[in-house]
Amino acid sequence: MRQICLLLFLGFLPQFHLQAQQEEEFAPPMEVAFEKVYLHTDRPHYFLKDTIWVKAYAWSAVAGEGLKPSNSRTLYMALKNQKTGESLFQTPVLLDEGMGTAQLALSDIPAGDYVLLAQSKAMADWDSAYVFQRPIRVSEVGAVALVRSSDSMQKPLPYQNGLRIGFNLTEGKYQLIIDRSTEQADSVFQLLGLQHGNPLYEQILSLQEGKNIYSLDPENFLPGLADFALVDELGEIVAERPVYFHPQAIPSLKISTNQQTYRPRERVQVLLNVLDEFGEGLEADFSVSVVDSKQVSWPADMSNIVTEMELGAALGRDFDFTKLLFGQENSAKEINDILANEKSRSALSNFNQQTEKFLWSGTGFKLKGKAMDKEGKPMSAGVELEFLMYPEQGLPIMASATVGENGTFELEDLFFQGIASVVARKIENKRKRTFSEILESHQLTFEPLDLPKPSLNARFEASNEEDSLDDIRRYAVIRNNRLDQRVVELDTFTVQRQPWTFGRARDTNELTSWANVVLDVEEGMFDHFNVFQYIQGRVPGMIIQGNINDFANPPAVFFRASHLKLISRNQGQEEIASSGAGQTENMGGGAVFLLDGILVDPKLVATIQMTQVKRIEVFNNVAGASAVAGMRGGMGAVNIVSRQIDPNQARFERNNVAYAQGYNQSIPFPKLESGDLEKDVFRTNWNSTVYWNPYLGTDFEGQGNFEFVLNDLQSEMKIIVEGMSKTGQPIFGIHTILVEE
Repeated sequence: MRQICLLLFLGFLPQFHLQAQQEEEFAPPMEVAFEKVYLHTDRPHYFLKDTIWVKAYAWSAVAGEGLKPSNSRTLYMALKNQKTGESLFQTPVLLDEGMGTAQLALSDIPAGDYVLLAQSKAMADWDSAYVFQRPIRVSEVGAVALVRSSDSMQKPLPYQNGLRIGFNLTEGKYQLIIDRSTEQADSVFQLLGLQHGNPLYEQILSLQEGKNIYSLDPENFLPGLADFALVDELGEIVAERPVYFHPQAIPSLKISTNQQTYRPRERVQVLLNVLDEFGEGLEADFSVSVVDSKQVSWPADMSNIVTEMELGAALGRDFDFTKLLFGQENSAKEINDILANEKSRSALSNFNQQTEKFLWSGTGFKLKGKAMDKEGKPMSAGVELEFLMYPEQGLPIMASATVGENGTFELEDLFFQGIASVVARKIENKRKRTFSEILESHQLTFEPLDLPKPSLNARFEASNEEDSLDDIRRYAVIRNNRLDQRVVELDTFTVQRQPWTFGRARDTNELTSWANVVLDVEEGMFDHFNVFQYIQGRVPGMIIQGNINDFANPPAVFFRASHLKLISRNQGQEEIASSGAGQTENMGGGAVFLLDGILVDPKLVATIQMTQVKRIEVFNNVAGASAVAGMRGGMGAVNIVSRQIDPNQARFERNNVAYAQGYNQSIPFPKLESGDLEKDVFRTNWNSTVYWNPYLGTDFEGQGNFEFVLNDLQSEMKIIVEGMSKTGQPIFGIHTILVEE
């Protein structure tokens, strides 16, 4: 049983008597009492090879202030099998002002029940098992229904050390009913009430045997969960229970559309209006999904941002609070009846275990890895490694780590998005700065921080698909989700093309053989040029868009065959930008850049002077660019071969390059063009998620708007809106429209 100092609370807590209040100074509160996380997904279940679109919200319960955006910059997310706990996907998500976006392509993940988990460092510091959990069902074509655990939530209120704390709400007044049995010999106790780690209530009680009733003024508490505890004269906590205040304080969200019925491929205009309990507008940030209700089952008791931020996060297991939190009569009493047998994570006995101030995670994420020797055995403990990382975006990163047991190591405060190419070597003498040869790629493996196994009580169950899908739609969904089975294999043939070479004879490497154009740079001839100045006008069919002298925003490079793709992509990008869809950096793409065979950010390329460049290799067709840059090379690639200034400088080849996953690199949701209904079943768009936008918001008057284009479905569409106000209030709403020809 946890010990706390009785005098501490007596000396600093304000005295809330039954009828009068004496004002005294509060004890200095903890900076952060509790961190809450919520993931808004575009829908709760998916078909094979679908994509899960995610908006993450991370907010901290600050003492005396309510919810504030988390200071954490990293949220760790994982998709795990609900039964086995096996991880199928793990990634860090970059947070900005408590929000972040991500997407997860299910690709080859089989049908089954999964759980999407999320945890910040502050959550792990509080309790390693404390994670947000959301059930995800992956299925064949057909509707699914959410089925909850059959365990009853209502149980008789048990005694704790001969005491039990009951709750009653009559005529809007809150009452605590403390029942003392003959088992408890003591009669004098201290009643403490805390919220977000801040002490808000204290009373010395002399309890008689049987029921003792005490009134509570809800105005003394913030909306949300509070924790009450009885402490004996020895400072031991003998009984606890949570209480929920002010369910009516949840903001209201009104969703309206320019009409109620639409045609397929028609544009829908949506207005949002958010008001607080006093009818004043609230500025807020939102994420919105539009889904087909015939393909997507959205149960009424599905947890949402309101139920999770208000109660679910602190209770640690799944409850059906959805209906109770939205203005039903007697909802406060019903919620507190459910809470009677629960202990929240922010209870005094849990809170007392924490330090006075959370140590925030640094500016980046943590990456775990394992180093092996050339024989495949774990590298010896104590070996120091130096890493050079080349992210797809951003400048190179230097890092170091010491190998621990079984060859494991950790890199902290990393900050890059997407994939980074990694080269590592052993430090043989740190003082003299001497190194071993560069490690080969098979000697390094990386994995993100692992999350606890899921413990969710909810599961999904398939229902009869013929009740909701006709034959045409079922065929279309199967077609969309099994595109790989439509690949037609043709006879292969080889075309050999001699690369064009300018200047003096060149050295060759494994990339050069794929190059379409090779520019050998004569030493000392173009020292005042940067790379973009040098290649301008030297490569047939190359188009450079942007200022070649702007290092902060370097130009994009395109080739004649890929330039038409840019026009259509940029049109979509303008639509996203006009709707406030957030960052879409490098949307047009263009050619990717490599430095000595490693993918790098064009901003790094812009800083390279030609004195450091030996050769430039250009890959302007799909075959060559894909060979050196994979799928990212679809619009061409440029490889810059640097000069070795130091003849003893370490050299590395592609077999020395390992790959590490950085922050999830968010991409925009595909846009649809308005027009006529597409009746050709081979060209129709019947995707169950019609629209997804995680970057919407309302102004200081609580007003916001957005628009989207419907696909070819004729169905009932649900518009689901979730978000947080700038003042820390969760907001949720659903609106339905009808689509018919």
